[in-house]
Amino acid sequence: MKRTLICLAALACSAVAADAADLPVKAVRSVAVSPFAWSGFYAGVQGGYAWSQDRTVEFFLGGPPTGFTHGFRADGGFGGVHVGYNHQLDRLVVGLEADVDVGPVNGGFNIPFLRYDARKEWEASVRGRLGFTPTERLLLYVTGGLAFTELKYRWTSTLAVPTVDADISKTGWTAGVGGEAALTNRVTARLEYRYSDFGTSRFDWPDVGSYEQHPRFQSVRGGISVRF
Repeated sequence: MKRTLICLAALACSAVAADAADLPVKAVRSVAVSPFAWSGFYAGVQGGYAWSQDRTVEFFLGGPPTGFTHGFRADGGFGGVHVGYNHQLDRLVVGLEADVDVGPVNGGFNIPFLRYDARKEWEASVRGRLGFTPTERLLLYVTGGLAFTELKYRWTSTLAVPTVDADISKTGWTAGVGGEAALTNRVTARLEYRYSDFGTSRFDWPDVGSYEQHPRFQSVRGGISVRF
C-alpha cells in the first residue's frame, strides 16, 4: 500500500511538471531607446568668466594724440539666460540663438593724482549657430553674430578737477566655438569660448582731453539647456 501511494504521488508530480512545460513562456520585452534629434526650441542658463586687454589713448580736445597711453585689464564673472532654435539636417545642425549676460567686468589703473575705471555690466547677442554631430548626442559648433553692451568709464582726480563719467552704448560683433552634449532627451550641457569686439569708444573730459578705447572681450562659459 505504501509503495502504491509513493507511485501515485510520483505520477501526480510528473503530470504537474508536464502541464507547466506546456504553458506559454512570456517573452522578455526589450526596452527601446528613442533616437535623439537636435531639432526644436530650447532655453537655458549659463555662467562664466570674461576678461579683456584694453588701452586708453589720450587726445587734445578736438586735436591729435597727446602721447599718453596706458594699458589695463578688466575681468569678472557673469551669469545669464539664452533661448534658441535648432534644425537638424542629417549630421548638420543649423540654428539661431539669443542670450543676455549680467555681471561686472571691470578694471582700470592709477597714475599720480588720477584714477581711471572701465566697466561692462551686461552683454547681449543674437547669433547664428552651425554645428556637426560626430555622434548622435554630441554637437560641435561655431557661432557668430551681433553683440550689444553699455560701457562705463570714469576719470577721478584728487586735484580740483571735476570727475567725468561716460556711459556709451555699443553694437559690435561676437564669434565663438563650443560643444554641447545631450544628458537626457530633454536636457543638454554646453561649454563655449566667445570673443566680442565693440570697435572704438571715445569720450571727452572737459578742459582736459579726449580718451579712446577699443574694448574687446573674451569669455569662457558653461550652460544647461532644456528642449521643448
